[in-house]
Amino acid sequence: MRRIGFSIVDKYLVKEFLKPFIFAVFTLTVIMISSHLFELMDFIIVKNVAADRVLLLLIYKLPDIIVQSFSIAVLFSILLSMTQLVKNREFTALRMGGIGLHRLIIPYLIIGILISGLTFFINERVVPWTNHEAENIIRRIILERGFPNLQAGVFFEGEDRYFYINEIDNRSGALKGVMLYEYEEESSFPRFIKAKEGYFEDKIWHLNDGVIHTFDDDGKLLGQSNFQELELDLNQSLRNFYGEQRTTSEMSRKQLKRDIELFQRSGLRVSSLLVEYHLKLAQAFISLIFILIGAPLSIKSNRGRSFGIVASIIVILIYYVATSFSTSMGRNDLLSPLVAAWLPNIIFAIGGLYLILREEYFKLRR
Repeated sequence: MRRIGFSIVDKYLVKEFLKPFIFAVFTLTVIMISSHLFELMDFIIVKNVAADRVLLLLIYKLPDIIVQSFSIAVLFSILLSMTQLVKNREFTALRMGGIGLHRLIIPYLIIGILISGLTFFINERVVPWTNHEAENIIRRIILERGFPNLQAGVFFEGEDRYFYINEIDNRSGALKGVMLYEYEEESSFPRFIKAKEGYFEDKIWHLNDGVIHTFDDDGKLLGQSNFQELELDLNQSLRNFYGEQRTTSEMSRKQLKRDIELFQRSGLRVSSLLVEYHLKLAQAFISLIFILIGAPLSIKSNRGRSFGIVASIIVILIYYVATSFSTSMGRNDLLSPLVAAWLPNIIFAIGGLYLILREEYFKLRR
C-alpha cells in the first residue's frame, strides 16, 4: 500500500510539473522567434527575398530555439509546481506522511535526466544540421548581393581545401592566424599552409608571412618553405566554399573534435574551440542542475507563483553570468577548457545538494 501511495504522489508531481513546462517551452519559443522577426522581415521587405525562403529559414531555426528553452522551462516549472505545493500546504501534508524532500525530488530528477538526454540528442543529431541549413540560406542571400564578409572562428571547406581564420580586424579587414590544408590527388596527406596575417580582395586570398609544409604518404614532413606573400584564387569554388563553412553551432561534438585534433597537430591555439566542445556536453545537463537547485529553493517560500517567477529569473541570471565569466576565462587560458565549461554546473550542483541536505538535516533535528 505504501508503494502504491508513492506511485500516486509521483504521478501527481509529474502532472503538476509538465503543465507549466509545456506552457513555458511554448511561450519561450514564441518569444525567441519574435526576436528573429526583425531580421526576417528585413529579408522580405528590404532585400526582396521570397517569403517561402524566409519561412524555410525560420523552420530551420526552430529546433535550436526550442531546445534552448528546455532548461529555462525546467527551472520555471520546478519552482512553480513546488512553490504551489508549499502554498497549498500539500508539501507539509506529504512530509507528515513520511515523504521527505529527498524522496519528493526523485520524479523531478528522472524528468531532468530525460530532458537532459533529449537536449543532448537534439543538439548533436538535429541542431547542427538545421543551423547549417539556416546559415546557408543567409549566406546565399548575402552572396547573391555581393561577396560576404568573412567571419572569425569559422571553418571553411571548399574543393580540396579546408581552412580556418582565427581573428579578423573588422575595421581593416585584416586576417590573422590563417590555416589552410590543400589536398592533392597524388598524396594522401594534405599540404599545410599557415600564415600570420592576410586579407581578402577580389576573390583572392593574400596571405603574408607564412610557412608551407609538405608531407609524404606516411605523414612525415618532406619539406618546409617560408613565404612573404602568397595568393590563392577561389573564384572557381566560391559557392561551394561558402556552402560548406561552419561555425561551432553548426557542428556536433564529433565534428568539432575532429577539427580540434587537426588544429592541435598544426600548432594552432584551440582554447576557444575546446571550451565550445566541452560546453556542448555541459549545457545538456543544465536541466538536471536546475532541478537540483530549484527544488530546495522552492520550499523556502509560501508565496506560490510570484516567488517561482522571481526566483527563476534570478537563478537564470546568476547561472548565465557565471557561465559567461567562466567560458571567457577558459578562452583566454585562465582556466582549463574542461573546467571553464563545467564550473557553473559543478557550483550549482553542489549548492543544490547542500540545500537539500541542509533541509533534511534540520528536519531530523526538529
